[in-house]
Amino acid sequence: MNFSSGFGSPLARERLVSALAADPPRLDLAALAIATLANPALDTSACLHTLDVLATRVLLEVERQFEQGESLPRLRALRHVLADIEGFRGNEKDYFSPSNSFLDQVLENKVGLPITLSVVYLEVARRAGIPLYGVAFPGHFLVACNAGDHKLVIDPFHNGDILTEHGCEELLKRVAPQLRFDSAKLTPAPVELITYRMLSNLKRVYLDRDDAERGLTVVDLLLLLAPDHPGELRTRALLLMKVGAFRSSLKDVDRCLELSPDAPDRERLELLAKELRERLEQLN
Repeated sequence: MNFSSGFGSPLARERLVSALAADPPRLDLAALAIATLANPALDTSACLHTLDVLATRVLLEVERQFEQGESLPRLRALRHVLADIEGFRGNEKDYFSPSNSFLDQVLENKVGLPITLSVVYLEVARRAGIPLYGVAFPGHFLVACNAGDHKLVIDPFHNGDILTEHGCEELLKRVAPQLRFDSAKLTPAPVELITYRMLSNLKRVYLDRDDAERGLTVVDLLLLLAPDHPGELRTRALLLMKVGAFRSSLKDVDRCLELSPDAPDRERLELLAKELRERLEQLN
C-alpha cells in the first residue's frame, strides 16, 4: 500500500500508517488511529485492555458450554457476551453522531454503527481464537465465519443476530433493495477496506454537518490510503478552498486534471483551477 503525506492530523496519520504496515495489519490499532481525530489524548492501551477482557469472558463462556470445537456455539458465546451481557447494539436513536465511528467511544457507550460494532466483534473474536471475518455488505457491515459448507453471519448492529444466507438476502432487501443478493457479497473484507469504509462513514457525517475542517482531516486519511482517488481529491480540493487553503486546493485540482484528462467534469475543474489562481494572485 502506498502512502502520501497530506493535511489533517499528524498523529492519526502516523498511527494509521503503523497499524496498516503491521504484519498482519492491525484493525484494532487502525480504528483507534481514527479515534484520535476526536481525542488526541486517547488511551490506546486502555482500549486494547478492554478488548482483551471481553475476549477472556468469551473464552470462559465457551468453556462453560463444553462445545469448543463447533462454530455455532462459539459464535453464540461471542454474541452472548457482547450483545446479551455487555449490551453492545446499534445506535438507532442517534445514528449520525460522529461518536458512533470512534472505537474508544463505542467501547465506552456500547452503541455505534454496524462497522464500528463489527470491529469490536472482530477484535474480541481474534483474541478468543474465533475465526471471524468482516463482510463489507452493501449498506450494512456484518461479520461472518465459515462453518463447513456454509457461512454463519452475525449482525452486530441488531443485537448480534445470527443470520443464514437467506437472512442476509432479507437484510439486503431492506438496506439496498436495488441490489440482488449473491454469496459473493459475504466474502472477507481486508483490514484496509474496513478502515476505508469507516473513514467514508465519518466523512459523510462531517460533510452533512458542513464541518469542513473535520471533514478535511478525514478526507486526508482517505487519500493516505488511496492517494489518487479522483472523488476524494475533488472533495479535498473543495474543502481546502472552503477553509482558504487555495494553493493546496489548486494542487489537488491540477492532480485531478492530470489523472483524468478526459473526465466528464473537466470543464468545471478548469474553471475551478482558474478561480483558485485568481484568488492566489489577489493574495500576492
